[in-house]
Amino acid sequence: MKSKKLTLNFNEKNKEPSLEELKAEASRCLNCPKPNCKANCPISNEIPSFIAAFKNEDYEKAYSILMENTCFPDICSIVCPHEKQCMGHCVRGIKGEPINIPAIERKIAELHKDSLEKVASSTHKFAAVGSGPASLAFALKLASKGHKVVIYEKENYIGGVLKWGIPSFRLPKEKLDKYVSKLNKLGVEFVLNHKIDDKHPLDELIKEYEGVFVGVGAPNSNKMKVPGEDLKGVYHTNSFLSKVNLQDGENRELDECGSSVLVVGGGNAAMDAARVAVRLPQVEKVTVVYRRSENEMPACKAELEEAKAEGVEFKTLTNPVAFLGKDKVEKVECAQMELGEPDDSGRRRPVESNKAYVFIDATTVVLALGFSNDFELNNSIFKLETDKWGVIQVNEENETSIKNVFAGGDATRGASTVVNAMKDGINAAKAVLKRLGE
Repeated sequence: MKSKKLTLNFNEKNKEPSLEELKAEASRCLNCPKPNCKANCPISNEIPSFIAAFKNEDYEKAYSILMENTCFPDICSIVCPHEKQCMGHCVRGIKGEPINIPAIERKIAELHKDSLEKVASSTHKFAAVGSGPASLAFALKLASKGHKVVIYEKENYIGGVLKWGIPSFRLPKEKLDKYVSKLNKLGVEFVLNHKIDDKHPLDELIKEYEGVFVGVGAPNSNKMKVPGEDLKGVYHTNSFLSKVNLQDGENRELDECGSSVLVVGGGNAAMDAARVAVRLPQVEKVTVVYRRSENEMPACKAELEEAKAEGVEFKTLTNPVAFLGKDKVEKVECAQMELGEPDDSGRRRPVESNKAYVFIDATTVVLALGFSNDFELNNSIFKLETDKWGVIQVNEENETSIKNVFAGGDATRGASTVVNAMKDGINAAKAVLKRLGE
């Protein structure tokens, strides 16, 4: 594994198909009269139409069609779970390979040379809380119409999960930087290290701006609630990923990591954590444990296969029951599981078997168990109506219980996807523009 690790770094990029290869790929599209790809795209992209324009080498038309429903095409083309959305429902995939829709989308975005048209500045001012994909989409749509937008971010960086959560070997940093630069050119102001709380309440923004968008995500990592979870060396996903992803350069470090990393979970965040860990210089072994079988793993198949190719080991039907060590985690005690009856998600429920517990050595553990909303923040501090889990309640225009306060992304959905966050930001911006008569 060490020889394999030597080839891995944080700035590597997957090889992209050539323009000629993608034109040949586009020619395979059947232009279905009722396209399943579009029907299963969260933002209903006109996929056959932009593919047809691309095939005919009308790249600007393809870009124009693409941008009718999106604003971050080259980001979504990388981070969307395409096998569960557009590609997973492509008719070509029934008896062969589906059309490589994201690669075509990415190439269209690459071929477009963005030139900002000067728009007359308006006197309307809006604010956004948080600088993740939902807020960035909201700001981009309004700023493109000449409206002033100020984004308040509690951290010292822009991008939310796009920055701290998605490794640069999956989403190159220049993809995000491109949109931040565009927003700056449009006059969007970023106020960093500014937390909206009791000292700086949401009420102040409501009084100062005509509308406010809340895009604070689902910031709380879910816990296992088992003995030893508070031991040193046991991380939750956000703290582990941010410590590494916010560094620069091809090579990153996490001195306290040690040589053996155990990742708990089976989603894309678990794959990101495992693939980040395997790139750290001192790490010799990375193991993912998951309480169900591989067939039930929610991670995208491509991410799973890439993790395996990079040397990550998998132990399925395995679930930690305790983290052991004196001052720092040293071992993980795991129950061996079996699958019972299906649960509400349709997947078979994992239950403990009668087999003996197993012990796995680990100098670092990463709990990738998903994210949840901050009830106190959304309900008590922001004073917005939420459900019992702290999920902000919104109407069809993404407006909250307070007039002219909008919200979107994970704050209104629970842990979801980048494309859904972008969709919410766009929807809220459209509602604002409608009220302005635009």
